[in-house]
Amino acid sequence: MVEIDASVVVFDLDDTLFHESDFARSGFGAVGAHLESRFGISNFASHCERLLKAGSRGHIFDQALAECGHHPDAALIAELVEVYRSHEPSIRLPDDTVAFLEHIAGMPTALISDGPGAMQRNKVVRLGLDRLIDKIILTGEWPDGYGKPHPRAYGEVMQWSGRPGADHVYIADNASKDFIAPKTLGWKTVQILRPGRVHDGLAPTVEHEAQFRIASLDDIRLRHALAGSR
Repeated sequence: MVEIDASVVVFDLDDTLFHESDFARSGFGAVGAHLESRFGISNFASHCERLLKAGSRGHIFDQALAECGHHPDAALIAELVEVYRSHEPSIRLPDDTVAFLEHIAGMPTALISDGPGAMQRNKVVRLGLDRLIDKIILTGEWPDGYGKPHPRAYGEVMQWSGRPGADHVYIADNASKDFIAPKTLGWKTVQILRPGRVHDGLAPTVEHEAQFRIASLDDIRLRHALAGSR
């Protein structure tokens, strides 16, 4: 069990507060339904899921279309990506997230997430996080160049909270980009490595590593949580 003193709790989204693979499966289903309606292609989603489990990244739609015997031209791929990103996802918060949010009830909370803005906003709304988290920053809604590890989002959280860096804890999954900026600001950092996560979470250098690692939000407790609440 990791115990941390903090008064502001900041989260990443994908594979932190929910399983990113759930969104992927939901999106594959939406794209598969679109392809079946338009071209009569069947079993597209199952091809995508198998490729994802095998570690394929970036070209899953191309590979799945080829396996279905359909040429993956650029225009069609762009169309499928838009369907994937804009669909209404079938996702939910896992039990450990629900319990942890109850544990920190009354504390200031924030979320920082990269990715296409509209897609990430759909996830936030579907999960009900717009009602559960006080400050939500989606870097995809900003101009290019401000995604993590850029420090802008972390600085905006500190301006919002009015607290020194040491009062913040950031819980996220991707050590390649999530922790280096908050560490320079004095934040505490926790890497969550959920079973079945989409990315391996490896840190490219020691400076990128989080201070603590957990497998579930059940593995963390915040000491004196209510003392830091607003």
